[in-house]
Amino acid sequence: MSCRPPTNTTYLVIGQDLFSINEYVTSQYNYSLHQHINSVNDTSNEVGSGQSISRLVPSAFMVYTDLATLKGLWEPTDYGSGVEYADGVLDLYPSLNQNASHKARSSTGIQIGLWLDGTRGCIAINMGEMEDQINLLISYLERSRASKIFLRLGYEFDNPSFGYSDNPAMYILAFRKIVSDCRNKLSEEATRRVLFVWHSWAAPMAKKSLSLDSFYPGDEFVDWIGVSIFQQFFPWSPPWGGGVQDVENVLDFAHEHDKPTIIAESTPFGGIELMQASHDANDFLENNEYDHDDWGRWFGKVLDVINKHDVSMWCYINCDWESQPMWHNVGFGETRLSSNQNVMSHWHEQIVKNGIANRKFLASGSLENCGSPGMKLLNEAKDESTGESAFGLSHFYSFILVPFLVASGAFFVPYFILGGHKARQVRSSDRERRPLLSNIDEPIVNYSPARTADSHKLS
Repeated sequence: MSCRPPTNTTYLVIGQDLFSINEYVTSQYNYSLHQHINSVNDTSNEVGSGQSISRLVPSAFMVYTDLATLKGLWEPTDYGSGVEYADGVLDLYPSLNQNASHKARSSTGIQIGLWLDGTRGCIAINMGEMEDQINLLISYLERSRASKIFLRLGYEFDNPSFGYSDNPAMYILAFRKIVSDCRNKLSEEATRRVLFVWHSWAAPMAKKSLSLDSFYPGDEFVDWIGVSIFQQFFPWSPPWGGGVQDVENVLDFAHEHDKPTIIAESTPFGGIELMQASHDANDFLENNEYDHDDWGRWFGKVLDVINKHDVSMWCYINCDWESQPMWHNVGFGETRLSSNQNVMSHWHEQIVKNGIANRKFLASGSLENCGSPGMKLLNEAKDESTGESAFGLSHFYSFILVPFLVASGAFFVPYFILGGHKARQVRSSDRERRPLLSNIDEPIVNYSPARTADSHKLS
């Protein structure tokens, strides 16, 4: 089961560290409450019908780890880029899946970026040197409380700086091995919850002789196909940074292979207000007429791509990159939605309130029964005490069937039969996550979190 949502619907996912994720939900809640306060009078709601924060929890959260250490999954870690903690994000808003056979299953999913350490890491995997780590990963996947897990194996495999391009065949074999091991060793129930993502950086590759086919493990091993979107929509994006066509090439490839698509990493590089934009960007803005709308120049274009290609999942990185030591002065900037009133307003109206024609964004709970028409939309009303929609089966019993039975003189026995009388040691890792991009002109030999990543995206 691919977990592809219905046509014109998109799972919303937020990342990429614990406190940035929490800031997203709480800031959206704060905005939503003030919108509500400013639009109604004090007596417009019935008692018990107030605004709930659960309406604003996305369908999944995104986190990172690497196969060598697996830090940041069941234990928190922070190497200067925020706390990574997969189990921790599920504890932030512990809504339980009322329909799961596993009674402690969360209704929220997780999207995991798994670093494989380039060709050398893939060779180690293929030589059987990582069996213990693979088995430990499988153990985690088995017991994870996430409703669904989207596992990006060797994310941005075609990024020239990530070390897979010198021998794509090793990457393919490693991808296949991990997928096969997981499917062979996971229980049937866990196998249905774990989906494998093949994620391209959607920008020029290391050599012209390489193509997406050079890295593709095969349809039987890939569940979803993903892209990164950072600077590709900006006219000042350097040649190596890619453009819109690079993004669309990957999405077209996915459609040719009949795979659901995921924007696996995305944020407007330079910041929402371009406060950390590169010299090239500033030169362009000073010498050219350009749309300075903070929403339209990046978010609007992402939505255009989502609608054009019916993208099934959008993962947005809501982060004050400049405040994190690893990313300070790298160039990502401030991309928290709450940092810009115009963007916050558009996000609330178009994404949270699903104000875009023919496009709906899905919230926590939608992955419980993924692929079915009745999945939960963002901001959809829900009764928190029962986990049911605002009008569910219990309401039918209480407000329709019971009164009917009263009128027919057969109340007490049916009423009691129908139940009408009832009303988780902190350690750090210097390998937990390979940076999204590394210096493209400098080969990676030893990774250290002190190194700046993605610095070449718009430098």
